[in-house]
Amino acid sequence: YDTYYTSKQLDLYLPRWGHWTVHTADEGYLGTVNLQQATIASDNTVFAQLDLDVGPAAVKQTAESMGITSPLDGIPAEGIGGLRIGVSPLEMADAYATLASGGVHRDPVAIAKVVFPNGHVDRPQPPHPRRVLSAPVAWEVTRLLHDNITEGTGTAAYTGCPGQAGKTGTTDEYTDAWFA
Repeated sequence: YDTYYTSKQLDLYLPRWGHWTVHTADEGYLGTVNLQQATIASDNTVFAQLDLDVGPAAVKQTAESMGITSPLDGIPAEGIGGLRIGVSPLEMADAYATLASGGVHRDPVAIAKVVFPNGHVDRPQPPHPRRVLSAPVAWEVTRLLHDNITEGTGTAAYTGCPGQAGKTGTTDEYTDAWFA
């Protein structure tokens, strides 16, 4: 809420990565906005600037710690969804579950138990929880994502649940659309 960037089309030459152009889906720009305003507007230009400031390697490391297992390259475009290899819905759910659990990541488990005909019960090893984000960071991100469904691009998904949070995502011309 107190970190600001200028929403504007970006036409950058990055010595390490080359030419990079970033724009909003509707080519509308908001001027100086904070991250909350950029989240509810789904403004890629702001998050591209944030990615460069934080560092693509740090963004990659955070994504991996939250549950993204698909190969990441640590390039600036990954921070706004520009992936060489896409992620699965399970990976997205896993990463968002890390936020929902206050910054604690647990590997997803598909089978809770197996009951054999003889009555023996076999349970997989429980996932080992790991704190990957501080609780205040996870809370703030979840609050931003709650704002997104109450007043931003995700309002169609809002059901009235006070703990609900989420984010829309699209590719060019809405050929792929997500809500996580």
